[in-house]
Amino acid sequence: MDLQSINLTEPEFWRSADRVEAFRVLRDESPVHWQEFSENSGIAAKGFWSVTRYDDIVAVSTDSKTYINSLGTGLRDTTEERARIEGWFLNMDAPEHFRLRQIVSKAFSPAGVQKMCALAEAYSKELVAKAKADGGCDYAKDVAHPFPVAIVTEYLGAPREYRARLQELTMTALSGDLSGANDAEAAFDELNDIGAKLAAERRKRPQDDVISTIVAAEVDGHGLTDLEVGYFFQLLVTAGIETTGTVGAHLLRLFLENPEQMAIWAADPDGIAPTGIEEAVRFITPIIHFRRTAAVDTVLNGQAIAAGDKVVMWYPAGNQDERKFAEPLKFDVTRNPNPHLGFGGGGRHTCLGSHFARMELPYLMKETLQQLGKIELSGEPIFVKSRFVNGLASLPVTFKAA
Repeated sequence: MDLQSINLTEPEFWRSADRVEAFRVLRDESPVHWQEFSENSGIAAKGFWSVTRYDDIVAVSTDSKTYINSLGTGLRDTTEERARIEGWFLNMDAPEHFRLRQIVSKAFSPAGVQKMCALAEAYSKELVAKAKADGGCDYAKDVAHPFPVAIVTEYLGAPREYRARLQELTMTALSGDLSGANDAEAAFDELNDIGAKLAAERRKRPQDDVISTIVAAEVDGHGLTDLEVGYFFQLLVTAGIETTGTVGAHLLRLFLENPEQMAIWAADPDGIAPTGIEEAVRFITPIIHFRRTAAVDTVLNGQAIAAGDKVVMWYPAGNQDERKFAEPLKFDVTRNPNPHLGFGGGGRHTCLGSHFARMELPYLMKETLQQLGKIELSGEPIFVKSRFVNGLASLPVTFKAA
């Protein structure tokens, strides 16, 4: 593959099977590579630096002074105000980012973790049992994606009747890099509005949930407005729903493609889950990229980068880096150690909910493999068209119940 033929902004690139080879070429020949937006990209903006080697991604992630978030973490240019509307403290820098992140950290107390464990166990049993009774399902639509939606919404305090809409809005917001910026913005705005509405209700009638905790929180001696609570809500919903659902759906697909790995997991689901989940997140890499902006002139792996340049970390490329992982294209649920980039490359912006994904997914996989018998595809998997999320929209399966 010719280096100059690779364009990561091209929509057709993300519908092809050439991504693995393209990332290898970039890692080998131009690990910090200038990328212009293609005519078909849907984005009219100055290009960016693509970062594809594991060590370089970690270097960018962990240097929050040189590479900042406040100008946005997506490929598009945006205002600082809009970046906050869509990403809240994700799109902030220290010290503001740290202060706001602490609010959510407090909400995820030990008691909260226990509550989420109970929810994960209950909803995994409920959703898999329904699929078992039906004799088949679309595992992505009927099990994997509704699973974190149910957990996250109940934990946050959103009514059950909101679930379908929140799932729909999350998918639109996070896949908007190809489906349309206007649709994505509208989805983010509606999610924020739902959160603000729930915040106003909790001010009048506090409950034992995360929304009430955030409503009562203070930053520098001041409480948050309803809309600011809405931003928190939107971020927690989008982050908590999409990534866990994506890994859950893809994991069953990988089991069907690698039955020997499914057999290893099924034989000891509790014992294999710690390494198995890490490998699933590495191999799948649910979030494809995040961007930073160079705050000062700098050099990365020998390449000069000017202040104001966008720097984009491609996590699948890092997770496939032969310099870090032996046989990176092999799915191995026993892989250990496994310092993958699936939750980010470290530093202050490491995924806040990573431990929840690690906790939730073993319940779903255990129930799936114990309750369902011979699982077979009944149609072709359908992937989400996106440069940002490695989503699986559909995975039709049939089975003989165990």
